[in-house]
Amino acid sequence: QSLRLGSNQLTTIPDGIGSLTSLQFLDMSSNQLKTIPAVIFSLTSLQSLRLGSNQLTTIPDGIGSLTSLQFLDMSSNQLKTIPAVIFSLTSLQSLRLGS
Repeated sequence: QSLRLGSNQLTTIPDGIGSLTSLQFLDMSSNQLKTIPAVIFSLTSLQSLRLGSNQLTTIPDGIGSLTSLQFLDMSSNQLKTIPAVIFSLTSLQSLRLGS
């Protein structure tokens, strides 16, 4: 239910992660990710997603499919905009976007 891959030098997220359908906690913070692959948005049981301290510039609209998401950390990235779909995540309790 929990996968912690933070503080590595990862530049991509393996496609196989999409098969972890019971995953509730995913930590990919402090890596070198530039994009969030669509496979992440198939993890509909995800409650906590930590992507802080990467090199992300956008939040894809696909994030709206994570309806169980309660905690989203995208702090310390290079985000230019925040998509409106973020505000449709009705289970979201904590959103971190600061630097």
